[in-house]
Amino acid sequence: MKYLKYFLLVAIVFITSSYTPRTSRISEGIYPGDLMPELKIDNESGTKLDIEHLKGVKVLVSFWAAYDAESHMKNVLLWNALQKEKHSLVMVSVSFDKSKAVFEKTLSMDGINDRYQFLDTKGSDSKIYQKYQLEKGFQNYLIDENGVIMAINLTPKDLSRILEKKTS
Repeated sequence: MKYLKYFLLVAIVFITSSYTPRTSRISEGIYPGDLMPELKIDNESGTKLDIEHLKGVKVLVSFWAAYDAESHMKNVLLWNALQKEKHSLVMVSVSFDKSKAVFEKTLSMDGINDRYQFLDTKGSDSKIYQKYQLEKGFQNYLIDENGVIMAINLTPKDLSRILEKKTS
């Protein structure tokens, strides 16, 4: 009987300590399952982006630069895959090239629509660059309709697989 009291007490403490209220919120961060951090930027054609305004739509955010061959290639491949597959999402690209001319020429050669293409000429000194810890390498993020990061560093094949799974 003496041990039963201790067992019940431990069980009650364990159960109440593991309870998470339903009001808990997803924290902001840069990994899958986190809420995408604030992203505000505008481009030369006057388009302003606030990632908050794209809630309700899946968004693919790609951070890249023309001088970084791997990130440039991923950006182009993802753009082409989205044009071919006609997935219902918006692709937003942020380039960290220091030269506007290089950025514009690259977009032109790649055949990418410039509506959601943004340039941050501050490069590694940019607040966005630092917030997303891009010194560890350029990345892309798939964000769900609620602003939560679904996946990072996607290839076109990964993107198709995830989007097809969600529609099935």
